Amino acid sequence: MKKVLFIKNAMILTVTALILRVIGMVFRVWLAGSIGAEGMGLYQVIFSVYILASTFATTGISTAVTRIVTGRLAVGDKQGARRTLYMSSFICFIAALFTTLIIVTFASPISRYLIGDVRAELSLKILCLGLPFMGVCSCIRGYFLARRYTLPPSLCQIAEQLARMAIIVLLINKYAHLGLSVTCAAVLLGDSAAEGLSCLLMWIFYKLDFKRLRQKSASDMKKRASLSELLRISVPISAGRYLHTALRTAESLITPSCLSKYSGSGVAALEQFGMIKGMALPILLFPASLLSSVSTLLIPEITQSVAEKNNRSVEMAVEKVFSVTSVASFLIAAVFFTASYPLGQVVYGSDGVGYLIRALSPLIPFMYIDLIADGILKGLDEQTFLFKINVVDSFVRVILVLLLVPRFGMLGFLGVMVFSNLFTSVLALLKILKTTRISFNYKKYFFLPLLAACSSAMISDWICLPAKQHHILYIVLVAVSIGILYFVLVTLFGVVNIKNLMPKKCVFKEKKSKTV
Repeated sequence: MKKVLFIKNAMILTVTALILRVIGMVFRVWLAGSIGAEGMGLYQVIFSVYILASTFATTGISTAVTRIVTGRLAVGDKQGARRTLYMSSFICFIAALFTTLIIVTFASPISRYLIGDVRAELSLKILCLGLPFMGVCSCIRGYFLARRYTLPPSLCQIAEQLARMAIIVLLINKYAHLGLSVTCAAVLLGDSAAEGLSCLLMWIFYKLDFKRLRQKSASDMKKRASLSELLRISVPISAGRYLHTALRTAESLITPSCLSKYSGSGVAALEQFGMIKGMALPILLFPASLLSSVSTLLIPEITQSVAEKNNRSVEMAVEKVFSVTSVASFLIAAVFFTASYPLGQVVYGSDGVGYLIRALSPLIPFMYIDLIADGILKGLDEQTFLFKINVVDSFVRVILVLLLVPRFGMLGFLGVMVFSNLFTSVLALLKILKTTRISFNYKKYFFLPLLAACSSAMISDWICLPAKQHHILYIVLVAVSIGILYFVLVTLFGVVNIKNLMPKKCVFKEKKSKTV
């Protein structure tokens, strides 16, 4: 029953993520066509400040809510679960108000001196409107994740995205003639209004769901421990996110300036930054919907298994997830690498985006492993380790951007991304292997899939070469051809079992204990 529930929730989150990504991709294409590459660059810079502000507003507390509420509900402590949610929502609301006050007060100097573009001031003031809603929403989402009830937050996310698009399209069509300052402000206003709607819907769903819970007796000690437990889990996550996001924001602010030093044009720098952050990366991360869902669901599952000291359950979850991730990510990388330029033309009408997709596609396995490792490590109570590697990674990225981008331009920035993804994914993987005491079969789940991906990509490109002038046809043919050839090769190599399309043996092998 537990496995069926996990699969059901994974399917709900995956379908939701796919819907959101499809809608979001279509909307990004429309937005890029409406405001241009320069507008996308300016929006991405402003959005980096928005991400930093939202990090302070949510305080990284959602994971703590999930873990604590999971423990409370496991012993039937209904009131303890509610107290945790209310306490965390209050903390997030106060943090959001404080963040709003700071940004509104310093919007002018931030836009003038940090962003380097006074057109960002109006957007900075407007983005604050949605922060309190975002903070409360993240806490309620953590509650539903602990309940293993993913439908309400999924419906709210879809409603939020549709509302965001409708408001932004309406505002841009009406005020686009007033310039990029008003256009970017319209986008942020749509974001804020959609966050308010989502928060209202989430609260209604929570009140309806909470009535169904049954209460058992809970000790006073558990009640007193709620705040300290909440802080114990959330403080390392929050501190890590604050520093990590602050450094990433600094990176986003200085990158256009460093690119302009190389190219000699501020407009060209914004266009390049917009292409890589706002166009190429969303395409590469589009197929990661399933992995995002599984990563999210792993937090309460692993937390409960650790609490019950069910080590084998933890190992099996890690084994299954990493085996699927390693095999699927190489296939996706092969498709994106081969069809990169046609994809850039079909989606954005740009060879520049196609070049970036091809340059970044070899990083997909590491991106996806990093994504799934985040949920596993949080479930293993290793948020302090995540804090350390994220801060180190972000700090090194800022230094490398300052050193490499002014000298090598976009090529230097791509090099920074390569280093960053390799650094975080490898360290996260090694930490998981050490914590769970299992070992990774590198030949079977790295080198052989890599060989299969390279071979199928080269053969498929040669087979589909006559259709290369017809971009959509070529993309479809390449995807199908690579998929078939890759499946055949990994099956012949013994990576997967043809009967069930899952690993024939565990991707990991338990380390033998030393005999005395």
